[in-house]
Amino acid sequence: MKVLIIEDERKAAIELRSMILSLRPDWIIADILPSAEEAIEWLTENKAPDLIFSDIQLADTVSFRVFQTVKTDCPIIFCTAYDEYAIQAFETNGIDYLLKPVDMARLGRSLAKLELLQRNSGAPVADINRLIGQLSAPYKKTILVHLKDKIVPVAYTDIAFFYYTRGIVTIRLMGGTSYHIGQGIDEIEAAADPHLFYRANRQFLINREAVRTIEKFFARKLVVKLSIDTPETLVISKAKASDFLNWVEKGR
Repeated sequence: MKVLIIEDERKAAIELRSMILSLRPDWIIADILPSAEEAIEWLTENKAPDLIFSDIQLADTVSFRVFQTVKTDCPIIFCTAYDEYAIQAFETNGIDYLLKPVDMARLGRSLAKLELLQRNSGAPVADINRLIGQLSAPYKKTILVHLKDKIVPVAYTDIAFFYYTRGIVTIRLMGGTSYHIGQGIDEIEAAADPHLFYRANRQFLINREAVRTIEKFFARKLVVKLSIDTPETLVISKAKASDFLNWVEKGR
């Protein structure tokens, strides 16, 4: 059994690897990847593993983006520290989860459950698309901006991009108005309709209606120009370039 671990907390990843090998010494840990971008690149360039352990909140985005970008039929055991709704979805969808910090007994039950499903079904196939739909819908239409003693409702459709830097998320509207908000960009991304918004990189979550031109960049990267100025050059990595172009073209 070849296993891939997607986890941005190095200590947690090493501990998980140690526990897996303690329970299944003959298994092989193919790799440990700390980001969605690296996971996308790995899954694109390598044969799919037999099993994936994946954290939900990664350093650059939520891990669901990985499985939207690279289709895989291998089973996935998600890791989470907080999301009770996700836990319920995994349970009802037949995909298991590990609640952090990982417990050896719980991990053992997960592996036993996986092996039982494999024996009964003959193939470890997970309905990833339905899981993603359960976890990410319904999407928010409006975000609330707090300005001193006022609360300003802002429609997602009016937002050109979200920009994260130095722990602060800035909203830039299509007309150029800017607001600072207290929410994290990962939280905002999870609530935004992926047909309308795309996580270009760690700094930017962009609205498709704001995209004006796409230019080829060195090392097969892309530079995206929006309808309004951005605080820094908006670069799409080589690993995400194909997925981004597909999103622009098809609205995926």
